[in-house]
Order: sequence, then C-alpha cells, then structure tokens
Amino acid sequence: MIHHAESCAGCRNCQLACSLFHEGECNPSLSRVVLEMRGVAMTASFLPECDECARCAAHCPYGAMEASKGGGEMRR
Repeated sequence: MIHHAESCAGCRNCQLACSLFHEGECNPSLSRVVLEMRGVAMTASFLPECDECARCAAHCPYGAMEASKGGGEMRR
C-alpha cells in the first residue's frame, strides 16, 4: 500500500474500514494501518499482516491511499 501524506486529513476512515473488514469491528487499534502525526503531517505504515485488500483506499475520502503496483510490496 502507498500513503500520500500530503492528501491525508487524518480522519482515520482507513483504519476503521480495515478493522471492520478484517476483525469485524470498528476499532483503529485493530487496524493493519498505523497512523502517526509527525509535525503537521499524518504518516501511515502498514503491519506485515496487511494483505493489500485496499479497503483502506476504497474508504479514504481524500484519495490518500492506493494499492502498490509491486505485487505485495509495501511502501510508505
């Protein structure tokens, strides 16, 4: 997965979609997407369990997430 920090508003919809799809509940702490504030920018990293289903990207209203094109390669 690729995160575009410049487009991210920090709404956490990506984490909610991920945790609901994979764990059955809306709980950001169960998400495979980890968001962190660094200065004024929100950064994302992805846990090894991320299978690139792209639910996070589908639910991002700002277009800040996209599936990587590297066949499972995970980047920030």
